[in-house]
Amino acid sequence: DERIELVVGSADSTGFPDKSVDVVNLSLVIHELPLSVTCAVCEEAFRILKPNGQLFISEMDFDSPAYAEQRSNALLFSLLRATEPYLDEYADGFPELLSFLVNKYQSVKITAATGRHYALIATKGDGINEPRNGKLEDSRFDSNGEYIV
Repeated sequence: DERIELVVGSADSTGFPDKSVDVVNLSLVIHELPLSVTCAVCEEAFRILKPNGQLFISEMDFDSPAYAEQRSNALLFSLLRATEPYLDEYADGFPELLSFLVNKYQSVKITAATGRHYALIATKGDGINEPRNGKLEDSRFDSNGEYIV
């Protein structure tokens, strides 16, 4: 399909023009990065997204009971950590990442995608009235605090 072009480069400095893409998709990649790089990638996504464009993120959810249980098992989690050097930084830095996104994008919606992963959509504003302190809609948990899958 000639409408699709594969471009290889740095995600935090794509070289794409400002406001030139409709969607940026980060799937199971940010747990591989330091938090500062993740924020830089999300900043770059904001720059290149068209007005009302969307950043899609699907990633491990350490707020889920499944990952909380794995993380509490020191032996098991040390095996996971052996191949994932930024896993602790990702898990511990998730609230900071959410805060960064909410302060940058007009709206941020997050939902459980599986028993261990979330799906997040951050929507850029219209380019005219860019809010700082957007809103967060987190539907991963029901009113009783149970994780919804």
